Amino acid sequence: MTLTVVFLTMHSNPIKTRGDMSSLLNSRLLPGSISFIIMSALFCSSLSAKTEKQTNYTNNPVIARVDSQALRISDIEDKQINDLRKQLFEILDIQLKKAAVEKLGQKHKAYAGVPNFRVKDKEIKDMYDTNGLSAKGSYEQFYPMIKQYLLQKKEMDHIDRLYTRAIKAGLIVSYLESPNEFLVKVPVETAYLWGNKRAKIMFLEFSDYQCPFCTRVQSTIAVLRKKYGNNVVFGYRHSPLPFHKEADEAAIAAECARDQGKFSEYHALLFNNPRNQFVEDLKRYAKQLKIKDQALFEKCLDKETYRSRLNRDLKVASEAGIRGAPGFVIGRYNPKTGIVAGEILAGAQPQNVFIEIIDKYLAKTN
Repeated sequence: MTLTVVFLTMHSNPIKTRGDMSSLLNSRLLPGSISFIIMSALFCSSLSAKTEKQTNYTNNPVIARVDSQALRISDIEDKQINDLRKQLFEILDIQLKKAAVEKLGQKHKAYAGVPNFRVKDKEIKDMYDTNGLSAKGSYEQFYPMIKQYLLQKKEMDHIDRLYTRAIKAGLIVSYLESPNEFLVKVPVETAYLWGNKRAKIMFLEFSDYQCPFCTRVQSTIAVLRKKYGNNVVFGYRHSPLPFHKEADEAAIAAECARDQGKFSEYHALLFNNPRNQFVEDLKRYAKQLKIKDQALFEKCLDKETYRSRLNRDLKVASEAGIRGAPGFVIGRYNPKTGIVAGEILAGAQPQNVFIEIIDKYLAKTN
């Protein structure tokens, strides 16, 4: 059973993702997604009323004809539309399973009724402890929510089992398809790279040195770099947020340190000191790292030599659909063209979320 939930994992707007107990916290759909779902339902109804030829569901319907040429959803789709379509698919998938099993139950006893499930206190306590909910509230506060969630999950798991059995028995034929993954094509350009620069998979980060979520995810990225070795190349581009007043200077300072072969060390130092990034701090960090030519570094920083590089990073992030920090593009990398084609992931996600996506692309490559 999957639910649409909201995690505060980045600076900017809340990020929608899928999860388990996290759905108990801040769970809501954006108004735009609700209107999209309603419009989609109306659109599908209108389409089926006008034509008898298209009787099966398609995840990429023709939505118009322009100069006799078909225009499909994929032709106008962007990241936001793709996210909303995924939400719609999840809701349709759940409702389809419920409706199909209920309809079968009217004729086949094996599919009739839902058992009277029970939830034990131990199950509730285990979920409370496992998901670290003590930081969000007391066990007593979460008790009724967890109990309700577990009951709904058991019921949905039961429906899933019946639905799968019916599919295998040929009693149900489903035409519902999830939308295709939305892949963005992002130029790597001046990104700083770690690891095998000829690797076929890239993990490209857009981040801000003063963003707490960006700092939080660095330990996860370090684990990933060690785990994947030469199989994945890791890249970094700057995406300072406007309300972090010193983040721009910090990003420029990192590029000045890069000129003298100290980007990686300076980069780590900045994330370890997010509150101390005034110009005098940035110059002090250069001395701390024993940069070869301190005067050259300071001149580079004072003259904002890499302001244009920073602006280019921000432009590329915006064009890719990255709206906050941290943002990631994970996908196939072509070293010849310098383009990574993949999907966007937003926020300081758990390690397993990154691993699932990276492994998916590695499997396709292999």
